[in-house]
Amino acid sequence: MSSNSTLVTQIESPHSTEGKPLALFLPGLSGNNRQWDSVLALMSEKQVQLAYGAPILAHSAFDGARPGVVQLGRAMDAELRARGHDGDVVVVTHSVGAFVALAMAHEAPDVVKSLVIVNGGLTSVARFIDSPLRQLYRHPSSSWDYLRLFALVGAPVPGALKRAIASRRWSSRAVAGRFVSDAAMESAEQREALIAEAGKFETLFSLRQNRHHWHEFQAYAPEIRTPVHFIVGDRDPMTSERDTRVMAGLLPNAEVTVLRGVGHAAPLEAAQTVATAIEAALEA
Repeated sequence: MSSNSTLVTQIESPHSTEGKPLALFLPGLSGNNRQWDSVLALMSEKQVQLAYGAPILAHSAFDGARPGVVQLGRAMDAELRARGHDGDVVVVTHSVGAFVALAMAHEAPDVVKSLVIVNGGLTSVARFIDSPLRQLYRHPSSSWDYLRLFALVGAPVPGALKRAIASRRWSSRAVAGRFVSDAAMESAEQREALIAEAGKFETLFSLRQNRHHWHEFQAYAPEIRTPVHFIVGDRDPMTSERDTRVMAGLLPNAEVTVLRGVGHAAPLEAAQTVATAIEAALEA
């Protein structure tokens, strides 16, 4: 790992937060931290440290290479430990970031206090990535949903075009389809947060590199004693309530909250509920 690179980026706070617990926000597959905008706005006045964690993409910390899920989790654990964090870190994740967070909890329970996993019950998605042809044959409808979302987050779209799409509700809806509810489309800021950082071709390479992680996760899931709070929208086609409960059932200490009328962008669609869950985890 390069000595001059960092995987954890502190978010500036208007208050002194030294010695306070840390909420570490991990993005989904495309590395879109903008999806946390609404949640962070609600938490900005809290007496806690806030930071972004690196996505599962190429990073200078790995000499420009793309890390594996466990490799990335272990490296962020080491960085947090070096910064003096000792059981005071709540890792908050969206979508595929769930697997990095779970790896972090498994590798360093002395650092990670608990996890809040939003839209991250990826049981069927992980099985599809591991064996796409088999799952496409067995579950064609849901498999096409997964392929469509992978295309959306992996298609390299110029920034100007993304901003143009986000400026209008109808074009944003045309792109997002049924993956999110109308709550994510209410303002131009929300639509931009949803779309602005999506669309990176590299995500497809990262997806391929980690395509068999599901088996590794299943092997160590029973060893994760860290409290895990899953939050899922009942309109999320990627991480259904059923899939989330199956994934939670693999863990010794997990709970599930279902949000009615919410899709795959709960940090934008139900920001207050997500922020409240994070605050409860920090205070526990």
